[in-house]
Amino acid sequence: MAENHNLRTLFLTVIAEVISFGVLIPIVPLLFTEPSSSYFILPEGLTVNQGYLLLGLLIGLYPLGQFFATPILGEISDIYGRKKVIQISIMGTVVSSLIFTYGILIASIPILLFSRIVNGLTGGLISVAQASIADMSDNSHKSKNFGIIGMAFGLGFILGPFLGGFLSSGFSKYFTSITPFIFAALVSSVSLIYSNRKLIETSPLEDKKVDWKKPLRQLLKGLRIPGLKKLFAANFFYFSGFNFFTTFIPVYLVQNFNFTQFNTGNFFLYIGVLLIIGQGFIVPRLFSKTTEEKVMPFTLFMTGLFVFLQPVMTTLIPFMIAVTLFSLNNSVTQIALNTLVSNKASGKDQGLALGTNQSVRALGNAIPSMLSGVAAAAFDPSAPLIIAGVLIMATATAYKLTD
Repeated sequence: MAENHNLRTLFLTVIAEVISFGVLIPIVPLLFTEPSSSYFILPEGLTVNQGYLLLGLLIGLYPLGQFFATPILGEISDIYGRKKVIQISIMGTVVSSLIFTYGILIASIPILLFSRIVNGLTGGLISVAQASIADMSDNSHKSKNFGIIGMAFGLGFILGPFLGGFLSSGFSKYFTSITPFIFAALVSSVSLIYSNRKLIETSPLEDKKVDWKKPLRQLLKGLRIPGLKKLFAANFFYFSGFNFFTTFIPVYLVQNFNFTQFNTGNFFLYIGVLLIIGQGFIVPRLFSKTTEEKVMPFTLFMTGLFVFLQPVMTTLIPFMIAVTLFSLNNSVTQIALNTLVSNKASGKDQGLALGTNQSVRALGNAIPSMLSGVAAAAFDPSAPLIIAGVLIMATATAYKLTD
């Protein structure tokens, strides 16, 4: 009963956290890259190309903060408790959402950037929630419970962009550029109160000191695990390509198909539904008949191909066909890559392998997000999509050829 109670609480807090992150996806491009939008806040004297650079920087600061903070927050949760760190993370989301709201109100780009740093440096909720599940789950239930948290992340990612687009759509006089961030702060505040009342501590409360060098120490140690270097490299370059795509696809939709922020929210809702279909129906049936090792290079290559083809499709229906095929292949690729890392690590190295993979993923999220702004400024908003496709296809080819 206690395990189910805690799992339900963690499920709801993860959904709230991801919603609070996802609401900015449809709105941020309008702030920096769309002069015709009433939400545009780029100061006079700065060009749209410079707006592309700022967009990449703003998106990249969050995972960069996570790269440094998440391992340390995990250490702190071992010593002082999972519940306290989860609440610190939620509070960071509340504060950063309010700072972002204020930044929009006074049209201050430095304040907007600062809010993302705050959110990144306190963004350890999901990893600590996973640690809490590991504490309370035996081996027979662990994968199922991790899957439930994965489902919470997926639902949050579906609802976040959709709500961000809807709540800023202008359907009501109250639905403005700041409404989604006020909503995010309220949702996270409710999550904070709920977790304080309902979450049960699971940490063994170890007697040790915090290792402040753990982010780099863990990464270097993890990269030495036998047989995993190739997979870590594939994960890094895959997530690099994926984040070239996610950072600039909202800009591409606005500029090429005249999408509103509401349309963009619906676009991410559609991708999320396809993700659930892929991971809920295709993956179990596919991997009951074959192995991740055989499937992953193919679906990874097809993921890259259908990203590459999206800018080639100049009309909406062919473009959405490419998006659909990309999303379904990508849903299989994500599961296969994560599973392969776990399968190829020994039992004693599971935690280190998965933690290293998370660090690799954070770097793959941060650096390309910033570089995508450079690519868009140097060429146009379709350039990050083309780079994403080429990078992912090259990763799949290199992985296969190095067997």
